Amino acid sequence: MSGLLVCIGGVLIILIAVEIIWRYKLLKGELQRKFAHITGGIFVAFWPWLVSWRTIQLLGLAMLVGASLNRYRKFSHFADGVHRESYGEIFSALAITLCAVLTNEPIIFAIAILHLALADGLAAVIGNKFGRKWRYEVFGQEKTIIGTMTFWIVSVIILGIGLLYAAQFIDYETYSILLIVLPPLLAALENLAVYGSDNIVVPVATIVALQGIQSF
Repeated sequence: MSGLLVCIGGVLIILIAVEIIWRYKLLKGELQRKFAHITGGIFVAFWPWLVSWRTIQLLGLAMLVGASLNRYRKFSHFADGVHRESYGEIFSALAITLCAVLTNEPIIFAIAILHLALADGLAAVIGNKFGRKWRYEVFGQEKTIIGTMTFWIVSVIILGIGLLYAAQFIDYETYSILLIVLPPLLAALENLAVYGSDNIVVPVATIVALQGIQSF
């Protein structure tokens, strides 16, 4: 019960912080939106150590309902700053539930959600800040080379650190292969997934890859 209260309380604190940031214009545009994306994702990544998988699934569904309602009757500004058609907040909530269904390994869940929060989030922030001169389009969606490289590098860091805690089912050789192969694959999927669907494609692909290695 205490774990559930921590999860709900943490989400409420992040939402309140977003509203303060929006009201006083402390951050604008992409930075405001990614604040909720990054902080919320990092927090969710550690939920398996606080609550059961069923609770995470239900919390994800509750977030899905909230995000869906917010699109039609705005009560929070956590998704503001998007200047293109996107359903990223919907896919993020779906990703939490689906990832909690696909794995029962806390470290795999954490690695997957941290890709959503940090790799994807920092790619957008750094790409928008420094990558405007090296832009390209995929299915009409603007991407940047610097953003993609940021995703790749952050993915290597997440896997490099996270998989050290998965030594019980991933040996050194597999660890090395994953660090080489998985980041560029996930970066490619992030590029191809449009309208915010990368928020579900990337974490689910991460879990599928790591679960496949575990079962193999």
